[in-house]
Amino acid sequence: MANLTGTALAGGICTILGLGMANAQEFRLTYASPYGPTHPYGEADQAWIDRIHEQTDGRVEITPFWGRSLITSREGIDELAAGVADLAYIAPIYASSGYELSRNTPSFFYGYEDALEVLDVYLELWNDFPQFEEEMDGVKVLGFNVGTPMHLMLRDRPFQQLGDLQGLRIRSAVDYVSALAGFGAEGVTMPMTDTYPALERGVVDGVIAPYEALRSLSFAEVINYYSELPHSRGAYPSRGMNGAVWSRLPADIQQVFEDNILWLTTTTYELAQASEDAGRAYGEELGVAFNTVEDSVITEYSAAFAEPARATARRLDALGLPGTEILDRVRAPRD
Repeated sequence: MANLTGTALAGGICTILGLGMANAQEFRLTYASPYGPTHPYGEADQAWIDRIHEQTDGRVEITPFWGRSLITSREGIDELAAGVADLAYIAPIYASSGYELSRNTPSFFYGYEDALEVLDVYLELWNDFPQFEEEMDGVKVLGFNVGTPMHLMLRDRPFQQLGDLQGLRIRSAVDYVSALAGFGAEGVTMPMTDTYPALERGVVDGVIAPYEALRSLSFAEVINYYSELPHSRGAYPSRGMNGAVWSRLPADIQQVFEDNILWLTTTTYELAQASEDAGRAYGEELGVAFNTVEDSVITEYSAAFAEPARATARRLDALGLPGTEILDRVRAPRD
């Protein structure tokens, strides 16, 4: 993809065998997602499915399969490339192996507080470094996600200074464990679904999670303080089409999908943000205390991520990938 606004694809009508056509004017495709239709990602998917149907004058009909009925979260991109579905929600950021840039560069965005700024920088990287798209071999990318920042939820007291982390056990993604340890906290990498009872029993003192988890995972019932210490989650390709299926679509149908990449990306973010707002409102209803964190504290905390990110960049360099160049772009001052 030369750029995200879409370019006209050369060529005439392609052979369409294997697409399950009912006739020469109809393309029946399957869409698989690990999420349900009421999840913000599922809501965005359904709106996109309807939009594609309308903008192709009914020529494309997409049947969704929700809730891991066809595809999993961790291996979904490999499953899509193998032809489990024609289209799918994908998350190479969580893949067990491969997809080195997708899996490793999100850690470069430490300290970013604005998800839309993360998305803007990431899309620039996608356009400027073809290696991102090259590692998606077998899949045509049709949309992107950006994770809204996560913060620090605590049971017993708010976080205000870095010394407040001393001695705490905090459920954390792997990317944050090293920084927490540097300030005397233990990062615990249990599944998020096990975190509610761990908080309830005091097995952990807190969790790094977004506002929406106050409601979706009921964390507002077992924590008392939400301290806005940002933990960026980066961005990643999130929707795709099997490459062989893509290559058999006629150019005009391909163009409709291309023209909706930014629409799907933006709609996904907007619906996810609405869920964040609802999560915060739910927390306020249950009496959770919210507090901001001083900029100087955020800056010092973010600095703890610098050397691990640099080490990750060097590992990417050793693989023949532009790790250090990408890191320097991410960390460069923004106007």
